[in-house]
Amino acid sequence: MTVLLSVVCLVNTLLLLAVIRRLNEQNRMLREGVPAGGRPPQGWPPPMAVEAGQRIGAFRVASLDGEVVASDELEGEVLVGFLAPGCQACDASLPGFVERAKATPGGRDRVLAVVMGDGAAAAEVHERLAPVARVLAENEEQGPLATAFGVGALPAFAVLSGSTLVASHSLVDRLETPAT
Repeated sequence: MTVLLSVVCLVNTLLLLAVIRRLNEQNRMLREGVPAGGRPPQGWPPPMAVEAGQRIGAFRVASLDGEVVASDELEGEVLVGFLAPGCQACDASLPGFVERAKATPGGRDRVLAVVMGDGAAAAEVHERLAPVARVLAENEEQGPLATAFGVGALPAFAVLSGSTLVASHSLVDRLETPAT
């Protein structure tokens, strides 16, 4: 009986160590965006299906303050962020996105913030973003903005040159452009 109990405890300990190792690996992947090998694992969604050098899809939507924003009217370098209230990674990314938006040349006219969702939590995010970005609302996962950018995971950040994607990443502090 003692031997059986010892074997069960040993197996339990080995399983616990395997789970801890996997959780540490997932945590590192979230922190770094991809594993050390530089390629995301199979099933790891990129933030956007549109790749650097490609044009984003066409869209024409009104910002929360009534200004019409259209993909074919974007000029210069534009910072874009897709965030959803209640998304833990989005909530953690919001302060960094606000700081990046504040530092964007051209000010809020060169920053688009897409808030996915509605309700009181979305209204709070809108308020935080309004001073630094033109805020756009998207209430459905496959709305015109998410479709135009091919958003596959949140948060998602991008830099455009006109309507051409220059760079994208799921971590705003990892979003690099040729000028940075």
